[in-house]
Amino acid sequence: MSRKLTRHPLVTFLTRRRGDLARLLILTHDHPDPDAVASAWALAHLADRLCRARTRIVYGGVIGRMENQLMVRTLHIPVRPVKLQELTTADHVALVDTQPPFQNNRFPARRRATLVIDHHRRNPHTDAEFLLIDEEAGATATLFAEALLAARLDIPPRLATALVYGIISETQHLGREAGPRDVAAYRALFPKASLASLSKIQNPPRPGSFFTTLGHAIYHAFIVGRVIGVHLGPVPSQDVVAHMADFLLTHERMRWSIVTGRYDGRLYVSLRTRDRRAEAGRLLWRLLGSGTSAGGHSMIAGGSVAVDPGASEAAWVAAERHLAAAFLKSQGHKEPFAFEYPYRIHPRRPA
Repeated sequence: MSRKLTRHPLVTFLTRRRGDLARLLILTHDHPDPDAVASAWALAHLADRLCRARTRIVYGGVIGRMENQLMVRTLHIPVRPVKLQELTTADHVALVDTQPPFQNNRFPARRRATLVIDHHRRNPHTDAEFLLIDEEAGATATLFAEALLAARLDIPPRLATALVYGIISETQHLGREAGPRDVAAYRALFPKASLASLSKIQNPPRPGSFFTTLGHAIYHAFIVGRVIGVHLGPVPSQDVVAHMADFLLTHERMRWSIVTGRYDGRLYVSLRTRDRRAEAGRLLWRLLGSGTSAGGHSMIAGGSVAVDPGASEAAWVAAERHLAAAFLKSQGHKEPFAFEYPYRIHPRRPA
């Protein structure tokens, strides 16, 4: 693998900018997932080793999911919330696992990024001094694994662990939108990773609020044909929405899952599908419309729409129902929809 990639473009760029990129601010998308965090850390390692840059890794929003919090703590990843003034005063800014025009990051609209590295579909307005956007990779972490291997750098065990977890979490253990390159990156890094840390990260202790949300998701889950979904209402973090969408799609008869949740004045939505040709990302963008935050790939998609801060409960419910109806219509279902609620089972009272 490394022999074929000795002229990796990111390695070449960083090597040529040695001494010039003295300070580099690395920005992930808001509410970063393991793929984004691992990728940012890998870029920091590459920039330090190849051009002696001093780096800071920052993000907007929160790291909400327990696995993601445990990943940061267990591996001691130097990532912290962004201060907005940093984005205007930093000499150089790199974006990873996102792009400047996306509405899921805090990058200033009028600034040009120094680097953008991502595996999502390129936005036509994306611009930077250096661009590496590769949709063929199942994870942005795969792109950085390839760069590290091409540079023939030592990969510390903690960084290898982060990249392995970034790849498997993004591709559901190489089962979703993973290609040969993701498998090759995983196989190259796995022997360097800490199995104890991986096990700890993937099996975190969960607060009671998680089980409350899980119980709500099961009890209120609706089924229409081969679509399963739920409106979670207020959630402790937007990550919960994606987590429940993944969980519901494990239902043996389902082809799609759709989950919504209310968080910080926005209605978040996650789509999941078993169909590799579904183009879930494009579908969600059409459902939410321009001017909204939406993105994804063939089998996964996520996004959000702003809701009036003073919106009533009725307004929130209307937004949820409108989104679900638009999705169901896109799948060929017609109103009135034949909603089933098969798990509203009341426990038996003791005699």
